[in-house]
Amino acid sequence: MSLTVGKWVERYSLAVQARHASGEIKAKTVQDYIRLARFCCRVWGNRQLMSISAYEISRLINEKAQETPYAARRLRINLSDLFKEAQRAGAVPMGHNPALLSRPPITAVAAARPSLSEWIQIFKCAKYRAPVYFQNAMLLALVTGQRSSDLVRMHSRDVRDGYLYITQYKTGESIALPLSLRLNAISTSLAEVIDICPSNGLMLQTDSGKRINTWSLSQWFRVCRECCELSVPPGCTAPPFREQRSLAERLYRVQGIDTRTLLGHKYQRMTDKYNDLRGKDFRYLTLS
Repeated sequence: MSLTVGKWVERYSLAVQARHASGEIKAKTVQDYIRLARFCCRVWGNRQLMSISAYEISRLINEKAQETPYAARRLRINLSDLFKEAQRAGAVPMGHNPALLSRPPITAVAAARPSLSEWIQIFKCAKYRAPVYFQNAMLLALVTGQRSSDLVRMHSRDVRDGYLYITQYKTGESIALPLSLRLNAISTSLAEVIDICPSNGLMLQTDSGKRINTWSLSQWFRVCRECCELSVPPGCTAPPFREQRSLAERLYRVQGIDTRTLLGHKYQRMTDKYNDLRGKDFRYLTLS
């Protein structure tokens, strides 16, 4: 039980990969666990694993919360898993998990939901302020309702037999969207969006043919959104790129589309969360 954090992270990374190979966890989870484990290695690499206290972990989580509460929450979850795995391997005594003694960071602040009119403003601004691929990315996001991690992986070979085939990177869920899928709110079909993307290779790519980073999508969305000077409801942060997924769900639900299948959710309650306007609009009472 005298392992350093650095040595344990090496063993932990192998254990996490084995859990993925057995089907216990998804590839995205593996990356999250290993990335944050290496972050801890940079902070405490030469320290004894047993010497890391709940106070130190709490301080680290609080520092991360100053950047983003969600990253802090993720750090706490992953640190807890790191110590659980150490218990299973006999690297620390059973019950020793200082991460569990830290308080979960508060993540009450939610991102505002963009309206269609706001989306159109951002989309128009993108023509002048963002790279050419970015308007295509916004159209793909809204018409397919998929996450940015899936958008950047969409490839021309995924289009066959009248469908766009998607295996979601985050969850591993497999869905097939018909090319005839049409979002009436912007009078655009999936086939029409695909037609304006590169016909051979990745649908979103730089001028030199390289894959777009998800960070770039978030960054350009922020730039264009700030140019539009949109108002944000009290208690909310400005909508990021990922909130187009919520807008897609709300627009397609009005059309009567099966949005649970569209978004790749197993349960309807997950889809219903995307329909919450988060104080963005009034609910009107109709009199009979």
